[in-house]
Amino acid sequence: MKRALKQTFKPKIMFIVSSMRQLFKKNKNERMKRFTKLYLLVLFAIALAIPHQLYAQKDLQISKVFDMYGKKKGVVMVEISGEMLESYDFTLFKSIIIKNDPAAAEFARKCIAKDQEGAKKIKQVLNSGELTSIVLQLARKGKDNRLILYNESPGGETQITLVYIESKIDVESIMNMILKKK
Repeated sequence: MKRALKQTFKPKIMFIVSSMRQLFKKNKNERMKRFTKLYLLVLFAIALAIPHQLYAQKDLQISKVFDMYGKKKGVVMVEISGEMLESYDFTLFKSIIIKNDPAAAEFARKCIAKDQEGAKKIKQVLNSGELTSIVLQLARKGKDNRLILYNESPGGETQITLVYIESKIDVESIMNMILKKK
């Protein structure tokens, strides 16, 4: 009896298994296509979601100062973006402090001179013809105002401070905030 049942159901089971395999192969190809489309869509979404701050000042020469000296020993570099700056209405704040490196100071001054073309000088201080302090208002980038602030302490122990700011608020308000005495 068992043998008879096996022989009766065996062709039916084989047919079902064969049908399932064909269906799985079809679905596998369709699933692969859907997965590939979904994968490409996710990659595209991630590319669009990358914050523009990563490329914020890359069109400027001062970005070279941050890139070249930012990770050197004895250099302090700060980059803040996002939620931490919301209360100040800044979208990006980047600064670097370099001590006792005349070559870095010279390089920074050359980069600032190039970025100064087309920018509005808000403040400039020269000491014996050497740039020691400058505030530049750059062309807007989208809705953001952009500023470069540079200060070099003259004397035996030189220290340069370079700051780049992007903000939605007007330049005068930014300057008042920065120069406000505590």
